[in-house]
Amino acid sequence: MSQLAKRQTLSLRQQWRVFDKQNSSSKAYLDLCGRMIQVGEFLLAHDVAKDGLGKHKNDRLLSQKAAHALCKAGSPMMATKILEGLVTSGVRDVETQSLLASAYKDLCEYSSNPENKSHYAELAIYRYKEAFVAQLEKAEKGSDNLESQYYPCINVAFMHFVSHNLPKAHKYANFAREICRTLRQRGDGSYWVLATEAESSLLLGEINEAITAYSTAVNLEDAQPSHIASTRKQALQISSLYSDTSIRDQVSEAFPVLGIVACSGHVIDNAEGNRRFPPEAEKIAKQRIEEKLEQMGANCGYSSAACGTDILFLETMIERGGETHVFLPFAKDEFIETSVRRAGGDWVSRLENVLDHATSVHYVTHEGYYGDDSLFSFCNQVMIGFAAMRGRGLDEDPQLLVFWDGKPGSVGGTGELVKSWQSVFNQPEVIDANEVLTDLPDIKAGRVVELPATSDYSQDGFGDALQPIRSVKTMIFADAAGFSQITEDLTSQFVEAFHGGVAQMIDKLPQKPSFVNTWGDSFFAVFEDLESALKLALGMRDYFTDGKWSEWLPNGNMDVRISMHAGPAYEEFDPILKKRNFFGSHVNQAARIEPIVLPGSVFVSETVAALISFGYEEYDFEYAGNIDLAKNYGTYPVYILQRKGYSDKLIS
Repeated sequence: MSQLAKRQTLSLRQQWRVFDKQNSSSKAYLDLCGRMIQVGEFLLAHDVAKDGLGKHKNDRLLSQKAAHALCKAGSPMMATKILEGLVTSGVRDVETQSLLASAYKDLCEYSSNPENKSHYAELAIYRYKEAFVAQLEKAEKGSDNLESQYYPCINVAFMHFVSHNLPKAHKYANFAREICRTLRQRGDGSYWVLATEAESSLLLGEINEAITAYSTAVNLEDAQPSHIASTRKQALQISSLYSDTSIRDQVSEAFPVLGIVACSGHVIDNAEGNRRFPPEAEKIAKQRIEEKLEQMGANCGYSSAACGTDILFLETMIERGGETHVFLPFAKDEFIETSVRRAGGDWVSRLENVLDHATSVHYVTHEGYYGDDSLFSFCNQVMIGFAAMRGRGLDEDPQLLVFWDGKPGSVGGTGELVKSWQSVFNQPEVIDANEVLTDLPDIKAGRVVELPATSDYSQDGFGDALQPIRSVKTMIFADAAGFSQITEDLTSQFVEAFHGGVAQMIDKLPQKPSFVNTWGDSFFAVFEDLESALKLALGMRDYFTDGKWSEWLPNGNMDVRISMHAGPAYEEFDPILKKRNFFGSHVNQAARIEPIVLPGSVFVSETVAALISFGYEEYDFEYAGNIDLAKNYGTYPVYILQRKGYSDKLIS
């Protein structure tokens, strides 16, 4: 089912920008947060709820919304902290108990240890039963609230099913289905009632009946993208446990997806050189893009905004009423000169229009181009990482659409992106640029240079390689949180243990850092390789958190705060250190994250989280929030870095 008709002209992000944060009621916060959750803007919904809690302390409903958004965003650990706090304070309503159970259910899914899976399953079943029993007790007292009974009941059935306790799974599935059928007889034909009835049938092994009910539910007026994504995820988990592998495919076909599509392709040709995307091919390319997006069911688009494919894609997505998320590799004025104005015509005004209508605009850096072609590659990596992050929250694999001649191209070009995409996701949808050219008379296909194009724009430093050298790097800052408690006579021993332990970890890395520096209990490292940076960050965290430090500290605990960020950094000879050092705004951003890190944790920027989302299967993360960085640096989304299966460690 297309969700386009349900999208509002004024985006929810724009509503949040103009929201009266000082004077709005808790209900206004709740309403906006709820609408964001409905369309899958989970991280933004959490930030809205969190801001609301700052104005309306201890508001139970806002706390629930914040936890709900975190669960949907794939951050169950953070959600459990909120919900366990509510339960401890005496809040035991069905919503809180059910949300806490849902968080435990997600931790069960993320766990790789069978014993720990069982433990989280038991916690989830207990909380769902608590919610269900509470509603039954109300019913016995004359409060016939069936609407609050079927949700915990069906989830008890689900947890028993995944725990292979079929008798209890069938018992609760039958109970949930009867509740839903009673509600439908009373005239309640809402999405959740029918979706729950469908799940009951699936748990009972009545596959055809389940598929029919799912297909009907997703076409109801009140079916929202986030509702469908949640139902689909649980249905696929159930169907995957049947020995008949065709059941999962049948169930999957009953559900629509949001339609997350990333796009890349050739820019409009320069006046000289061979033809690949001449201006006269624009109309045909636009038609092909429209046809492909319709076939792909595209409702949510990710792209840069160069003249040619990018802008055509964004314009088409806007015409479809979909979301558009735009990624620029550097400052807009220089991006215009390298990647938009080159085509002449009205491309600059068309760029401004797609930016005005964009759901979001992301800059890899707000600095200039300075001849650094690697920024185009980095922009592509960040862009597809954001698409993967959105798919993570909706349990959906994004798709890639390219307008491409099939040739490798240059740095940051379409060929490079296609190769990366194929290594992680599915095969991209390709609009063959050569075929488009065959429809044009007297045009020969051929390879031309990809982005960036040369420009007549002149400004000191623009388009020229500068000294100091600038390139994309990953930066780590670390600080030992308990250092100030160490007595003076033990300081040198601690520093030796700190530096010695970290040095051993560095020696084992796939690639050594480009630069390291230490001062007392602090550490700074710069990496070319993200994988090595991730290994070191988590290795340092575990070294301090799991180590025995009783020789230096009374309580034996030594936590470290670690921050990571990736972006273009300047490399310059440091006359004090007598070697090359690294500087710039992105180094500063990594440094400003470190003071706000929870002791014993690794906090990473949204850029690093996006990069992890695409091809780094060993790692995971949880959303910490949109947080004010140190020294008034600004407010940025921040994530907690984890390893896959991290929920296993939470048992202890």
